[in-house]
Amino acid sequence: MTIGASTTALYYSCMKRIRTNEGYVSRNFFNAFKSNFRQSTLIWLGLAALGLILFFDMHIAIEAKGIIGQFMVVSCSVLIIPFVLVALYIFPVQAKFENRIRDNLKNALLMSLQNFHLSLLIILIIGTFVCLTLFFRPFIGLILVCGVGLAAYLTSGIFVFIFRKYIPKELDEARRSVDAG
Repeated sequence: MTIGASTTALYYSCMKRIRTNEGYVSRNFFNAFKSNFRQSTLIWLGLAALGLILFFDMHIAIEAKGIIGQFMVVSCSVLIIPFVLVALYIFPVQAKFENRIRDNLKNALLMSLQNFHLSLLIILIIGTFVCLTLFFRPFIGLILVCGVGLAAYLTSGIFVFIFRKYIPKELDEARRSVDAG
């Protein structure tokens, strides 16, 4: 039930840690969890419902025979691609920007398409974690110890880079801190 809020809080904490090197990870997590709970939970429930519908549609399409089945597979695939892109970006976008759900969904899709090469890198990172977990049993121990936090931390650096394009003030602050250091 709280996957959306906790994922948003995880990305908020990771991105803040990467940007500011601040050490208050737990406090940042719980503050972000509390402030994003309602919107993130609604987003998660919507994504879960839509994901189930797409999953069952694809299953039915694969089982269907003939030209109808092929058409259904193609049409489901056309819907799955933007769904995956939005699912990758929505919780980091929710963590970073204060907008209505509809606006954050739209921004997540647009950012994922405008930075498609980085979206593919994020898919590669998360896909690697999933594949290693499924097919390489010793990796399960690392997942149990580090959880999905490691994957989120690795992808958070990419999201910080992407979001700086949309927040010029933050980019200027980052440049000043590099120049001062």
